[in-house]
Amino acid sequence: MLRSTWPTGTTSICWKNVSQGGDTPPLTDLGLSTALDLLDKTEEEQAVVGDFCLRCHSPVGWLEGFSEPPNAAEPHLRGDFWGASLQEFSPTSAEAPDPLHNKDSEGHMDGITCDFCHRVIDNQKDAGGIKAAGNGGVFVTPYEFFTANPEWEGDMQPGGPRVMDPFQRESELCGTCHEVTNPFLMTLTDPDGDGTPVNVPHPIERTYTEWYNSAFPDKAGGRCQDCHRPMRFPGAQTWMLTHLERLWGPIDQTWTDLGYDVTSSRQAALDARVLDNLDFVDGATARISVVNQPESLRPGDTGSVKFRITNLTGHKLPTGYGEGRQMWLHVRIWTKSGTILEDGAVDPASGEVLVADHDDIFEMHALAEGYGDLLDEDSDGLVTEHEKEFHFVLLNKVVKDNRIPPEGYDKAAYMAQGAFIIPADEYADGQNWADREYTFTVPANARGNIKLEAKLMYKTFSNHYEDFLAEKDSEPTVSHGGHARDLPAAGSMTSNPQHWGEALKEIYEVSGNGPAVQFARKKTEIELNRE
Repeated sequence: MLRSTWPTGTTSICWKNVSQGGDTPPLTDLGLSTALDLLDKTEEEQAVVGDFCLRCHSPVGWLEGFSEPPNAAEPHLRGDFWGASLQEFSPTSAEAPDPLHNKDSEGHMDGITCDFCHRVIDNQKDAGGIKAAGNGGVFVTPYEFFTANPEWEGDMQPGGPRVMDPFQRESELCGTCHEVTNPFLMTLTDPDGDGTPVNVPHPIERTYTEWYNSAFPDKAGGRCQDCHRPMRFPGAQTWMLTHLERLWGPIDQTWTDLGYDVTSSRQAALDARVLDNLDFVDGATARISVVNQPESLRPGDTGSVKFRITNLTGHKLPTGYGEGRQMWLHVRIWTKSGTILEDGAVDPASGEVLVADHDDIFEMHALAEGYGDLLDEDSDGLVTEHEKEFHFVLLNKVVKDNRIPPEGYDKAAYMAQGAFIIPADEYADGQNWADREYTFTVPANARGNIKLEAKLMYKTFSNHYEDFLAEKDSEPTVSHGGHARDLPAAGSMTSNPQHWGEALKEIYEVSGNGPAVQFARKKTEIELNRE
């Protein structure tokens, strides 16, 4: 794929405390004014933004040089730090060791691949594990090492030995990408509501911090890898939505030609992973219990039941990049005479979660604050909250994060390191549960005992987030007169999308609007007393 000119035999894509050279301050010291200056620059001059995204979402693509190149406006992009010393194999080059190590394999389109993770080695984090974690801070062993040491080839060749670097078994490996910080903006987040923002770079994702400052690092079996099953690839594992063959078509034939035990159907591979993941999350991530409920009720009585959701994971529930991710209780209360209460159903037409109180949804909500009329999309002179949402690189203020923390979480460390709890008093120090109470009146014509069921549901994409992406990703593809990469020719999209946003919309709708996944379920019953 690539060979490194580093004499040390490792290729660095670590950022740590990056500066632009000379007396220029580190990127993490830059504020909103600098971000606004960047927005005024041409697309060519904003190369660094995509660079930070690609190093985690497509590390092979980053290493192969698909990030924006250095230019006169950003000369600091040039150099070993940014991968400029990496030399790319041409598809026709005699140096290319095999067909998988050239552009023809399109490995950069497969996101996180087997061979990338099996080449990651210790990224020299400090003892605390936090300071240097995140933003794609890894070292990658070059291909020549595996040529000289075939016993370390691991899963990179069919039937090869499974030798791994010890670092690949540690939670710090996961923190490499699951700990993301905006390199340009200091956060405007004010968890305590006292008018003083926390003095840290704006956090985008803090899964590693959440784990590190919980009870799990000191537990036997407390590593990320102890809970999360090893990744298995009977085919290309890409996105979480179904019906992917509409977009990608069959898997790259190169893999099967080389003898890997894979199916040529991406859909079959995805279906297998979906079933595996459903089995993994249901009952293993959370537990629902009943805190209190009446033993019996009469027709006309008003009663209430309180459910408790306990987080069994080593991070917030849900965790990861918070935009669009939602978790909530779907509660049904009924008798033989019909439904008494239902809260948390999903509108089948839109994918909207139907709750009486939106605060009952566990989620992170971040906004882009202070950009003036830049975000006034309808030009009405007023920038609404809706217009401030989902702008990834502009987000600088977390206004809600009520996701359930893990057992033994250190609240002070969470707040100091950007894993905010908002409102700040939502959870006491170490609390890894949340309660939800539902009040109802028993109908006069009720028959039979009162049945109650609570399901903990999760959606990776809210309908609002999908609508935003479908609308904003509107650059036409090359075939339709624009600059965006053409959709794969092997796909079978029915809407003939002119841009990737339309393709996303079609897949989302065909999948059933990104269907919700069940994490836990609890049933209970209240006696109906007619005496």
